[in-house]
Amino acid sequence: MLQSRRRLFQVGGGLFGSLIMHPKSFSSEILNNEESKSRRNLEQISTTFAYGVASGDPLADRVILWTHVTGDGSPSVNVRWQAALDVAFTQIVAEGDTSTTAEQDFTIKVDALLPYSGTTYYYRFFAMNCWSMIGRTRTAPSTMSNIRLALVSCSSIWSGYFNTYEALARRSDMDAILHVGDYIYDFVDEDEQRNMPSDPVNTQNPDTLAAVRQRYRYYRRDPFLRHAHQQHPWIIVWDNHDIDHAAGKADSIRAFHELVPIRSPEYGNHDLIYRRLSFGPMLDLIMLDTRHIGRDAISSETGQITILGDQQFQWLKNQLTESQAHWRILGNQVLMAPCKILGKPISESMWDGYPADRQRVLQVLVDHGIKNTLIATGDAHLSFAANLEWGGRAAAVEILPSSVTRGNLDEQVKGVLGAIAKGGFAAAIKLFNPHIRYFESTRHGYGIIDLKEEGAHLEFWYVPHEELSQDQEMAQAIDVASGQQRITQEKSSKSEGVKRASPAPEESRLYDSPGEVGGQGGSYFNDGERLHVQSRLVHLSIRSGDRVDAITVRYEDGNAYKHGGNGGGEHAMDLHVGEYLRRMTVGVGHHKGTTSIHYLKLVTSQGRVLEAGKNPGSTMDYSAGPGRHIVGFRGRQGRELEKIGPIYAPDFD
Repeated sequence: MLQSRRRLFQVGGGLFGSLIMHPKSFSSEILNNEESKSRRNLEQISTTFAYGVASGDPLADRVILWTHVTGDGSPSVNVRWQAALDVAFTQIVAEGDTSTTAEQDFTIKVDALLPYSGTTYYYRFFAMNCWSMIGRTRTAPSTMSNIRLALVSCSSIWSGYFNTYEALARRSDMDAILHVGDYIYDFVDEDEQRNMPSDPVNTQNPDTLAAVRQRYRYYRRDPFLRHAHQQHPWIIVWDNHDIDHAAGKADSIRAFHELVPIRSPEYGNHDLIYRRLSFGPMLDLIMLDTRHIGRDAISSETGQITILGDQQFQWLKNQLTESQAHWRILGNQVLMAPCKILGKPISESMWDGYPADRQRVLQVLVDHGIKNTLIATGDAHLSFAANLEWGGRAAAVEILPSSVTRGNLDEQVKGVLGAIAKGGFAAAIKLFNPHIRYFESTRHGYGIIDLKEEGAHLEFWYVPHEELSQDQEMAQAIDVASGQQRITQEKSSKSEGVKRASPAPEESRLYDSPGEVGGQGGSYFNDGERLHVQSRLVHLSIRSGDRVDAITVRYEDGNAYKHGGNGGGEHAMDLHVGEYLRRMTVGVGHHKGTTSIHYLKLVTSQGRVLEAGKNPGSTMDYSAGPGRHIVGFRGRQGRELEKIGPIYAPDFD
């Protein structure tokens, strides 16, 4: 849907808001946004803007700005927004106000009209008498410019940590993050119950609109996901796990549009998400829907089942043949390249199950002489780089950079058998599919697509996900020379992108954790999931012998949480009024082939000490810092305490 340039901004219509225009500037009416670090202020921000901010679908003159507001029980909440050229908001270029209600789950989506293309902006929201965190976004260029996109898919929050998102948040060389589906998941894979939440509602297949909304909110509680949304605009399409919830497609699709920063292509038609985003003369980004609209219908053109539907195919054909950009990327949920072993597709849910549609898409590229087309894909949880051809002529190159966390061969087949399976599967893929030039079956991470006039540079980055980690590795890079429609260099080097403007200030959180130390066994726990804004720690106890068996915390409201087993003797401490837990020393040791917590020492603001276990000699110290204290813990637990890290909070005012 075309947007009028005379509009100051637009809020998504229908279910998701209405157009509101405000010609009067009101920046002088709002108090200076000096972010207070006081407990009271952090409590208010953490309540009002609990799910952060986000931006998406950048064009040369506008970007979708998103947030969620938690109100005071009123039927509607008034919200103001601003966009500026600087993080201090002394150069405000756009602003407006709107309101939100329970009808759209108190979400806000603003299609902010911005004055300059190819430019970094900072944005924020004001509601319930407090400012949100500041977000950073970027408009698409209108001139021939280097374009650099990150490519991700398949992010299961239960399968591990979103270290990939944190790695992307800290990169300053990207124009946008492209997420090609399975942004959320409907159910937990039985082989991947790594980080299970304390509330079982966050693991159940959502069966109502409210439950689907809750799943998005649970995801947005993750600090790494929030950080990536805060720092970059996202371009998102759904895949099956985003819309195949027990609640049904209608409610799943409604929640998707409410809680994802997407610009709906057609007013009132939320089934339609295929769309084109122009990045100037360098790139046309064409986002497809291979999961919902048109899928499994019978094509009137081919007489075969279709993955796109005739209407979407005709739209795609028009986009491809009319595009004047130097490059085209098709954002596509499922693998387009043929992938067969002994003549049989590894999955017919991918384009292999819809060969007539694949033929007609590739034939458009070949017959019309359309050069420089890339297919950016997700879904398979594996890494691929493949040449696509039709009739013996090169048509396009496909990149699929594995999943963020959802399991692949490594999770499904472990140990020695897993190594054998990995080697055999990879050998079979390469033997029977010579057009697949790169394949990897066990690692997780993201891809980088770097576009210049002379060629495309594609990188595969891998990031650990089972433990908190800042490590990442660029394992493979390939080049596609302009005009070739095939991979021209299979082992290239890492590229250096142009550094963009300074990041938005990191979110000031009421509760924060610096990390964890210990082993990898046991089940996950996180007291932060249960804390409310006024949680005050009043009692601690540790069970131990030579090793630490368990730790128990109790709060002023009476809630108590135990982590670990029942062995050893108990050591306990009641905190005095005004006394805080300030420091923790952890000793990690090895026993019978396992790693666990062997020693804990807790020190309060009054110098009192609770100590348990046997010090192994090498320890890790955690200190909350001035004005902050330890309010709880996160880690892993079994019959003993396997891993632990502190959760910090500001002292009470």
